[in-house]
Amino acid sequence: QNPEQEIIDFHNNHQRLTNTMSLPVIVSGAGPCGLLCAVVLQKYSVPFILVERVEESKLTADVGSGFDMAPTAVRIFEHLGLPQWKERMSNFSGITIMSMSGDHIRLIPATELPGQEGQEAYATKRSTLQQCLVEKLGSNLVSGSNAHFGVFVTAHEEASDGSKVTVTLSNGITLEGRALLVCEGWRSLTRERILEGGSSPGADPVNFCNIAMWWGKCEVSPTLKDLLRPTQTAKEGGSFCMFLGDGSEPGNFVAAPAKDGDKDFILWSAAQQALVEPGQTDDLTRRGGVRGEQVKEELQDVLRRRCELLQEIVKATPASDVTKVGLYDRKNLSQSSVSPTGLVALLGDASHPQTPFLGQGCNMALADAFAVCTRLGVANNKTEGTGAVGSVRAALSCLDAQERKMFARKTVLNARYIARLMTSDSSIKGFVMRKSFQYLPTSFIFPRVDEGNRTFVNQALKDCSLPILPENL
Repeated sequence: QNPEQEIIDFHNNHQRLTNTMSLPVIVSGAGPCGLLCAVVLQKYSVPFILVERVEESKLTADVGSGFDMAPTAVRIFEHLGLPQWKERMSNFSGITIMSMSGDHIRLIPATELPGQEGQEAYATKRSTLQQCLVEKLGSNLVSGSNAHFGVFVTAHEEASDGSKVTVTLSNGITLEGRALLVCEGWRSLTRERILEGGSSPGADPVNFCNIAMWWGKCEVSPTLKDLLRPTQTAKEGGSFCMFLGDGSEPGNFVAAPAKDGDKDFILWSAAQQALVEPGQTDDLTRRGGVRGEQVKEELQDVLRRRCELLQEIVKATPASDVTKVGLYDRKNLSQSSVSPTGLVALLGDASHPQTPFLGQGCNMALADAFAVCTRLGVANNKTEGTGAVGSVRAALSCLDAQERKMFARKTVLNARYIARLMTSDSSIKGFVMRKSFQYLPTSFIFPRVDEGNRTFVNQALKDCSLPILPENL
């Protein structure tokens, strides 16, 4: 190639990169994962556009669901300076293990949990986390400008030269971006378009884990307060409660104290094995679950032989706040998280949906969002598309790194196994599980699952020549 042509090619490549970096990052889905993407992109002055199926007025609605926040997630919150996140989330000083009949099995101090390093553990309502993230975005989130609510992505097309991705919304609006980050949850339509492509429908099937889960929230009445007292045995702060089933009383129930202003609430969930998939709706804020009086009555019938506390918690929960869902993951756990052209990436449940029994669904999604958008942010300030974080494709490709894919696969499989074990109707399995919770070291019961997220996030920071997350808050 002659020198003149080399100069022309260099100029064209530089111009293409410059044009690409002037485009926004399109984020499909404004749950915790999508909102964290926006917060990190904002930190690095990267323009973004949020697309969310839910109407703006319902974005941070309290649907009763919540998450355990792993150490990596809370360090991300501190790193980003989320407004008053500690004060707004619930911290608990212990985990009280009990049987379904109400017998006390064990108290595990939160400071003994792997990865806590002697610190408190946190949990939060989905709505509280979303509110923190929306407040962090502040006036930079403008409906109709860089945020489109009540619509969803119906199609996308990637330029073959990697310069842009064109996205079509359900209202007919067309957007152009440097990348499309898919944070649409386990029923992601964009995932179907990427992974099924020209193949036959059903080429990327979901896997029903044969488990039904109910969840809800209720205000703590005087009666509930008295029933809860034996479970709150930690010296300081509240205790997260876990009720173990066995052959005669199968299933699993968890209850976490929470506050909303000056009111005390209980966030709870119950799980049972199920041969038939529960009904579904389009309400993705509730994972497509159904709710109402019939759902509540069904759960009350399941719990009729369980201890009074569990029955009272469900009784005190309004029927409109009781949701029932089926638990799903994916049959094929080897699918790529990045499109063949490299401009579209699946994050969180859109990539690796899982049962909640390891508490990693939201935590992995937040790690995905932070790592990818930190890389995109640093790439935004580079003048050349070289190096580990020098291009959009390189930034997104971390999701398909071998270590991350192996961690995701292992976590999904372990979450599936634990879900089936915790809801088993086998008397033998129930006995072994109860004795394990009673006598085994904490590290055997609650392994350092979050370590993979910390490694993934810190690798992104190292590659971007930034300080890694601190060991302690």
